[in-house]
Amino acid sequence: MRCLFKLLLCSTLTASASGQTAHDYFNELKAANTFNHYKDEYVCFRDDDFPTFAIIAKGSDVLDMMKKNGKTRLKMMLPARDSLFVKTYYKGVGSEDYLYEPVKKDIPDEINKDYSLEFKGPMPGKMVYSINWATGRYLLRVFMFQKSRTIPADEGAGKCELIHLGKIVN
Repeated sequence: MRCLFKLLLCSTLTASASGQTAHDYFNELKAANTFNHYKDEYVCFRDDDFPTFAIIAKGSDVLDMMKKNGKTRLKMMLPARDSLFVKTYYKGVGSEDYLYEPVKKDIPDEINKDYSLEFKGPMPGKMVYSINWATGRYLLRVFMFQKSRTIPADEGAGKCELIHLGKIVN
């Protein structure tokens, strides 16, 4: 846990020294016409100065946009209808695309939604996005699996905003 804290601290100090913010990195990529895909619906910025942001899209919105643009092969996308597409960026460099599955709740709530992604490896765990679609606020929590316990490891919060108001081409 101390190593994780040191890594986060060093990353934060490095981010402050570089002078560029997550908004700066996003604006550079947007000016280069990077965000022109169906999955490029919202940009989410953290509340702190960490130079990361996420590009997300609701699966249902991706399907609707594809349908409006006359795209075929929608059947293969139907399982992702309730999911969340996520691509994160650190200092302007993107990760691979991830698909977060909806978290089942006893009482369905269309405003506040939770999406989860489990990861394997030497340090297995899961990440959970909790998004209030009315306000655009989100909370991202990271949990580590240790033996038979799930331990909170990190969290960050921020706000999402629409990237495009017009037609997306691909």
